[in-house]
Amino acid sequence: MKFKPYSICYLIVGLTVTFCIDWLFWSHSQREFAEFHDKKSAASAMSAHDMLMQHKIITRSIHSFFSASMLVTKKEFTEFTQELLKIKSAIAFTIGEDNKLAFISNPEFEDEIKKGRFSVNGQDELTFELAGYSSFLMPIDQAKQRYMVYIISHRQVLERLNSEEDICIAFMVTGKQLSNHYCQMQLSDIQRALFYYQSEGQYHGSEFGAEDFTLTTWYSPPVDEINEILLIIFLFSVTGVGFSILLYLKVEQRNMLYKMRIETDSKVAVLSAINHEIRTPINAVLGYSHMLKSADCCVPQGEMTINKIIWSANLLHSVAENTLNFSKASADTLVLENQATDLAQFINNIKEYYIAFSETGDKKLNIFIDKPLPPSIAIDSTKLYQLITNIINNAFKYSTGKQVNCHIALKQYRNSPFLRVAIRDFGKGMSKTSMEAISRPFTAGLPNSAAQQSGIGIGLYTCKQVIEKVGGRIAIRSRKGQGTLVIIRFPFEYINAISKEQMLASETKGEGVNQKLVLAKPYSSTVGEKGSLAEDRSALYQLKQLLLVDDNLFNLEVCKSMLEKQGFSVTTCLDAASTIEYIKSTTPEIVLMDYRLEGTNGLALIDELMELQTDGVTKKKEKTTHYFILSANDKTEIPFSEEYPDVFFMQKPLNIDVFIQQLDKIYA
Repeated sequence: MKFKPYSICYLIVGLTVTFCIDWLFWSHSQREFAEFHDKKSAASAMSAHDMLMQHKIITRSIHSFFSASMLVTKKEFTEFTQELLKIKSAIAFTIGEDNKLAFISNPEFEDEIKKGRFSVNGQDELTFELAGYSSFLMPIDQAKQRYMVYIISHRQVLERLNSEEDICIAFMVTGKQLSNHYCQMQLSDIQRALFYYQSEGQYHGSEFGAEDFTLTTWYSPPVDEINEILLIIFLFSVTGVGFSILLYLKVEQRNMLYKMRIETDSKVAVLSAINHEIRTPINAVLGYSHMLKSADCCVPQGEMTINKIIWSANLLHSVAENTLNFSKASADTLVLENQATDLAQFINNIKEYYIAFSETGDKKLNIFIDKPLPPSIAIDSTKLYQLITNIINNAFKYSTGKQVNCHIALKQYRNSPFLRVAIRDFGKGMSKTSMEAISRPFTAGLPNSAAQQSGIGIGLYTCKQVIEKVGGRIAIRSRKGQGTLVIIRFPFEYINAISKEQMLASETKGEGVNQKLVLAKPYSSTVGEKGSLAEDRSALYQLKQLLLVDDNLFNLEVCKSMLEKQGFSVTTCLDAASTIEYIKSTTPEIVLMDYRLEGTNGLALIDELMELQTDGVTKKKEKTTHYFILSANDKTEIPFSEEYPDVFFMQKPLNIDVFIQQLDKIYA
């Protein structure tokens, strides 16, 4: 069972994978930015804590300094605190009993400190307020000294905060916010919506009377990094969506090709079945016509009518074969079936094919052959015959001339032999539009002619398709008033090296250019008329036992008459049961059967017949009977045909000459 892929599933999977990749990259970027902010925020909190601890240590040191001495002078206080407050981020001073400035760590700030004022807060605690500073008071045990005031400069704090350039750090002290320069940066809407990371306010309370403060941080990555991330996500999305769409279209195309292949195979199967059904009555028409013609029961006018019937039946057979070959070529199932062919007899069959037309019409076929010809070559004679007759038919039908010339020669191109067939008529020639028929079917040189519109184009187009599929070539040359020349090159193989050497030697001597006019003779390739190969060989097969199996009474009657005329002793059977019963009592030398039989097929029946002829002890098949399959299909179209190398396959209608040639090989 074949799995039919659904393109929408591939599209959904592709878009899902694209979304997952974008989401993973987005999450990774967000996590990296958040980790960077958390790292910087933690470092800022640690720095604030260290700063607070430094001030705590300093204040305790100053308090210990007062406790260690009963009387501290102003000079001693200044020297001690200046050495201690080298960081210059704080100033210490004392308040005397008269609530005036007594000692100060840095006299340069004395005037600025005098601008401050003392007040009592809601908790009845004394506080000192000075613009641009944070302060706290500490009572001291010293004569004439009441409090030590420790103030921290906001400017010094801001200088320290501005040393951090990659993150916003904000302190909230006594309702006033101290923040670095990064906090003043203007953020876009995308940054605030998608790339903004803020910490919760970290409260730091003083353990020694200082003012409490809250630390807050936030971070947003640079615009360049944001643009880079968005660009990468955009590229991922475009690539993923594009790949998904391409995959969807590819699967859709494969599904379409799969459907087209099914439809094409179905058409070929239908045409093959139609071809099979057409061949059976054609075989009967041809057979009965030749039986009437050979009975000498008709006056000359009646014989002419029979010739017309034979010609019409051959044309009908040609149309069926053309349609089937064109369908195979379109489906790439057309292959060459090269078999040993008597080239002289093949050419003679072509001449005989057109005798009826020459007798009833005013046009004549002349065939010219380059001499000498090898006695036998390996070539697909069925397809070659069909192509040549198609082109000659076109020349007869559309040419205004009285004759058609056909030149046949064996040529060599790049060490590959081919049969060159040049067919020329002497009519008015083809128009430019008609010349396009070889590439575009259904074109016509005369648009106003409905009759010509119905036929021009399809024949040449079919020939081109078939020839090119089997490795050949076709070319057309035409001039107005001088006729049309169609040249085909058809590949073949030499059967042995001797024939090839003889051919090359004769060409070297110049014998290959000798052309000889061959007159047309009556067609007899299927009925064994006088002068055919079958007539010459009939004496060799007198009274040979032949079993003919076919479920069509017309075919049985026609084929039996043809075979008996060659001297065979013919027995007929209509079905598999009667055939098996006959084989049980008699062993015929030759069995000729149709492939399609009611309830079975020819190969299956041959298996049963050969099993009956097998020795019961050794189980070894004795080759006492020669089997032939007659079918409307090519050998390649018959399943498992390659498993029967001893069975000879022939196409309908029965060709006595081909049949006799094969028997000659068997009994040689």
